Amino acid sequence: METSRTIVFRKPITAGAGAGARTYDSVTLREPLAGDYETAEKNAGKYGLVVALIATVSGVPIDAVDQMYGSQIEEAEDFFAVFAEGVSPTEKRSDDEMTLPLQQPVKLTEDDTGLNAASLDLSEPTNLQRRKARAAGGPFAASIALISDVAKVPRKTVRAMCARDFLTAVGYFNGFQIGRRPGSDD
Repeated sequence: METSRTIVFRKPITAGAGAGARTYDSVTLREPLAGDYETAEKNAGKYGLVVALIATVSGVPIDAVDQMYGSQIEEAEDFFAVFAEGVSPTEKRSDDEMTLPLQQPVKLTEDDTGLNAASLDLSEPTNLQRRKARAAGGPFAASIALISDVAKVPRKTVRAMCARDFLTAVGYFNGFQIGRRPGSDD
């Protein structure tokens, strides 16, 4: 799996004015972290989520990213989509509990603290947990809050999760939206 990609612009893009103007020849993308989705969600405004995510992940100002061609934005969107492939099976209801081994363990400190995690213990959230999570903001902020609450880890830890792990946890929670059939052994 490709974990970074550089998109070279067909012609240089300049953002800013006067002495503060900078010219960019490309953007280099990497696998987003959960916190990158949250930041992009907050900054999407008039630009849209994908443009804000490109800016967040690449460090290139959003005004410059906004000048990219549509086909290049779509290339970036396709790159980001790879990290979501296969993480949310829709045909089967999620198990009541699961341990999610992290593909990229979170290590925020050198000592053994609750900020570091190699796996998350997840379970079906209560209505109260879902309600509190929704108060955190948009869908990504709410997902971070819900994972944090259910797994009993700090939000800072969840924000540091790679896209594949974060989206797998989100997919697990989405699996509870699939109804139980009367008479089934689910």
